[in-house]
Amino acid sequence: MTESAWHKEIKSWGVATEIPVQDRRADCVLCCGQRAEVQRRSLAPREVTGREAHTDLWILDCTAAHRCGRMLVWEDPRFGELFRWDHAWKGFAAAKRPVFLNLSLDLATGEGSFLEVTSWNFQGYRAHGTGRTHSAATMRSWMRYGTPLTQDEAVAR
Repeated sequence: MTESAWHKEIKSWGVATEIPVQDRRADCVLCCGQRAEVQRRSLAPREVTGREAHTDLWILDCTAAHRCGRMLVWEDPRFGELFRWDHAWKGFAAAKRPVFLNLSLDLATGEGSFLEVTSWNFQGYRAHGTGRTHSAATMRSWMRYGTPLTQDEAVAR
């Protein structure tokens, strides 16, 4: 399967790509040494579990879901940032590692936003939960240089 431009772009934010780990490969390695798995499609729960033996975090492309309104993110005064993802990738209910959802990366400009999932729950075809939004620039800087991830104030939802 050929890699998409999005997949190649996200991998390039790490300090190294296609790192062999036992009988698999990590898509990229971050400055801090964590291994990231970058996904543009749903995986079966068994595949998610199997890959987690060789990865430390997930970066999922949810731009299409966000663009068409199946992925909603909003601020709640009591609970912080909340999200709802209709027709969510149910296999990721098995994920135990941290997950980042790409909401709106524009490959031409490098602008966009990501949601760091802090908790989620899957019910049928829908996932909902809490998170923290980060700009694409913040994500790139964290992955490449180890700059701490902090809540970005001016990220469009």
